[in-house]
Amino acid sequence: MNSSYDPKTGSHFAFFGGFSLRNTLQGGFSGEKRAKKYGADKIALLGIFIAALLAARFVVTLRSGVVLSEPIKLDYAGLSVSLPAGNGWQSEKQWRYEKDGFVLSSFFDTCSGSISALARCRYLLAAPEVVPDVVFKEKALKIDGAITETGQAQTDRGGRLFSKVPLIIDWVHIKKPKTLLDTFFGITRLPNGRQFDIEVYQTTGDAEFAKGVFEDIVGSLEFEGNRLLDVGSEIIAAIKSKGLSSFLATAGDKQGQEDFFLIKDNRGQSIGFTMDVLVSSAEGLQSEASFSPTMPEAQLNIHGMSLYYIRGRYAREQVIFFQSTDNLDEFVWKSEVSSSAGKSATEVFLGEDRMMTVRKYGVRAKEKNYKFGPMSIPVFFGELTFGQMLDSDRKEIFVDVIDADGTILPTLVSRVDAKDIAANEEAAYIFGVELLDGSGISQRIYLDEQGQISKKILRQAGRYTIERASIESILRQFPERADYILQKNKMLEQNPLQGNSKW
Repeated sequence: MNSSYDPKTGSHFAFFGGFSLRNTLQGGFSGEKRAKKYGADKIALLGIFIAALLAARFVVTLRSGVVLSEPIKLDYAGLSVSLPAGNGWQSEKQWRYEKDGFVLSSFFDTCSGSISALARCRYLLAAPEVVPDVVFKEKALKIDGAITETGQAQTDRGGRLFSKVPLIIDWVHIKKPKTLLDTFFGITRLPNGRQFDIEVYQTTGDAEFAKGVFEDIVGSLEFEGNRLLDVGSEIIAAIKSKGLSSFLATAGDKQGQEDFFLIKDNRGQSIGFTMDVLVSSAEGLQSEASFSPTMPEAQLNIHGMSLYYIRGRYAREQVIFFQSTDNLDEFVWKSEVSSSAGKSATEVFLGEDRMMTVRKYGVRAKEKNYKFGPMSIPVFFGELTFGQMLDSDRKEIFVDVIDADGTILPTLVSRVDAKDIAANEEAAYIFGVELLDGSGISQRIYLDEQGQISKKILRQAGRYTIERASIESILRQFPERADYILQKNKMLEQNPLQGNSKW
C-alpha cells in the first residue's frame, strides 16, 4: 500500500506581500533628455530605497519577531517540538509523512518570492547508525560548505518534567564560502532505531540569528518515548524466536499454506483477488552473493509468492516472490507491478548486518539503505502479529510494516474488545490496523476460533471487503489468471529469485 499525499493540505503555505506604487512626474524641467534622466535616477533611487526597506523589515523581524509555535506532537513517536510561526514565518504546523519518516518545516519569505530562512525537523524511522562527524562532513560536501563549529546540545536545560527523556544532540555550523549561507544541523539517535534531525539555514549573513533559532528549537524538543514501540519489538521478537515454519500447517513431510481472498467493492461486486502461498523447505536454498555480499551463506528455507489482481477500469496486478531464513534475520524478495501507468519492479534484501537494501527499477534505477529495526516486519508476515498478540495478551502495538515496494509503513495494531463486537459480526477475534502515514488507510481483520483470517474490511476512499474464498471460486470468476494460479507450485520450484531468471 502506498501512501497518498494531498498537495492542497500538505504543501507549504505561500506568503504574498507587495504594494502598489503610483509615481507622477510633473513639469518644471526644460528638455526631454533631462526629464528622462531625472526619472531614471529617481526610479533607481526608489528601487534602492524599497530594497533597503525590505532588508530592514527582514532583519527586524528575524531579530525581534521570532515566535515559536505551540508544541507540535508526533504522537506515536512520543515527541513534540516547536518551530517559528507568524511574523513572516510560514509553518505547516503538522508532521508530513515521507517514505522513511516524518517531516515538519517552517520558512521565512521576504516578499520577494525567495526563502531567506528555513527550519526543518525530520523523524527518521530506519536511519542507519552513523558517526555524527561523518554525517557532518557529507553534509558540508553536499552544499560545498566548510565546517566552522561543532558542539553538543542537551534538551533538558531546566524546567523539564522528570518524565521527559533528556537527549544529546550533536550539531555543526556549516558556512558556504563567498555566500551569505549558514546552516546549523543537528542529529540525535532515539530508541528502536529512530533518529531525529534539526536543520536551520539562512541566506542573509546573520549566522547568530540562525544559531538562535536552532537553539530555540532544541530547547522546545520533548521526548518521552512510546511504550507501544517496545511492545511491538517484543511481539516481533517472539515471532522470530518461534520461527516462521512453526506458523505453517504440516501435511505429510511438507509444511505450507495457501490463502485465497476475493476483493469486493462497496456494492458487493467481485473486482479482484489475492493469492498467497508459503512453504517451508527442510533443506533450504543457498542465496547467491549477487543479492547481497553480506548473505552468501544464508539458508533461505522459507519460500513464498503472492499475487494481487484487480481488473476493470483501474486494473492493477502485483506479483511477489519471497525467500527468508526461518528466523527472518535474512531475506530477499522481488516484486513487479503492472498498471495503466506502466510497469515497475523492486528488489529488497536483508543481510546479516541488519541493513535492508531497496532497489527500484523503472525509468531510473534507485537504491537506498535502511536499518532493519526490532519492530520491523515484511508485509507478508504482518498478520502473524495477531496470533502472537493473542498468545501474549497484548491489546495494542506499533510495528513498522515493510511494504512490497520497500516503503516503511508505521502501523498501529489493536485488538477490538469483545464488548465492542457487534452481535452480527461473526468472528471470534477482531483486530484493527491503521496506517500512520497520512493515507487514511485502515482495516478491520476478522479471525475465527482457529485464529485464521476469515474477512477483512479495508477503508481507503471507499469500503472494500476481502473475504476468504476457495481456489475453485477464484478460478471460476477470474479465468484469465488461471495459469498463474494453477502453476504456483511450479513457479516456486523454478526459484525466480535466483540469478537472472525471468519471473
